[in-house]
Amino acid sequence: MQSTTQNQHSASAERKKVGMLVPPPVLLLATVVLGIGLHLLLLGPFALSPARSLLGGCVIVLALISIAFSARRFKAAGTPVRPVSPATAIVSSGPYRISRNPMYVGMAALLLGLSVILGSYVLLLGLVLFVFVVHFAVVLPEERYLESLHGETYRQYKQSVRRGL
Repeated sequence: MQSTTQNQHSASAERKKVGMLVPPPVLLLATVVLGIGLHLLLLGPFALSPARSLLGGCVIVLALISIAFSARRFKAAGTPVRPVSPATAIVSSGPYRISRNPMYVGMAALLLGLSVILGSYVLLLGLVLFVFVVHFAVVLPEERYLESLHGETYRQYKQSVRRGL
């Protein structure tokens, strides 16, 4: 029990070092739950269609592949995938050659795919809010943290690779 409490305290301390209030996976889950709840409350049931289901499903599959591939690059570099763990390396291979934040882009794509499947403008609005919050409350503090941790190596990476897509 004590090690679980220590791990939670350690994750909280690391999140504070980074300046991150809430980990992005938690924000994603909250956005989905709140978006679906608000849609049902305000607009009623979802209007599903085979075409939207196919399109949204394809977006979700691509997003999951991107997130999984990005996580594998982290593991191959020996750095933790969890956004609240100390970054031990700058990953610049695979999808990190195109975007500094492919996992966050993948999470946004998951929301996009789900909003398409469900035909929900409320979830689409949630996507916009998710991107805004992740940008200002996660990415910018994370970049300051990584720059303080990795110095010139991270500054060079920032100059050569864009933040999103």
